[in-house]
Amino acid sequence: MGVVLMGKKEGDMERNGARPGQPAGSDPDATVRRMDQMRKGTTALAILKLLVDVGEPMHGYQIIRELEARSQGVLQFKEGLIYPRLHRMEREGLLRSRWEGEPGTRRRKVYAITEKGRRQLEAELRQWEVFRRGMNLLLGLEKATS
Repeated sequence: MGVVLMGKKEGDMERNGARPGQPAGSDPDATVRRMDQMRKGTTALAILKLLVDVGEPMHGYQIIRELEARSQGVLQFKEGLIYPRLHRMEREGLLRSRWEGEPGTRRRKVYAITEKGRRQLEAELRQWEVFRRGMNLLLGLEKATS
C-alpha cells in the first residue's frame, strides 16, 4: 500500500488514489480499493472462521452473503474472489466439498473445514492477534505493557 507524501508530483498522488488538490485518503474510490486489498489478504481466514462458527457445510453463495452480513456490509465479497479461493483452499486440504441435491435438480457444492483447516485457522488467528496488537501499538490505540 503506497503512502502519499506532501511534495510528490500530481501523477504520483493520482496513482496512490488521491486526486490533484485532494489530501491522500479523501478519494472514496481509493478508500474502497485499499479496503479491497486488505480484505483479499484475510479472505481465507474469514472463510475458515465462518465455517467453524456455523458448524455445518455451506455453499459458496451462502458463504459470500454471510461474510458480508458479518461485516455489516462494510466488506464486499465478489464471486470472482470467493470461488477461486474456495477451490484453492480445497486443493490445499483446508476444505473438503461435496455436491448436495438430487441428480436432475439444481445441485450445489458445499464446503466444510478439515482438520488441517482448523489447525491453519488457529495459526492464522495467532498471527492476526500479533499483527492487530502491533498495529494498535504503532497507532497509539493500545498502551505497551512492560
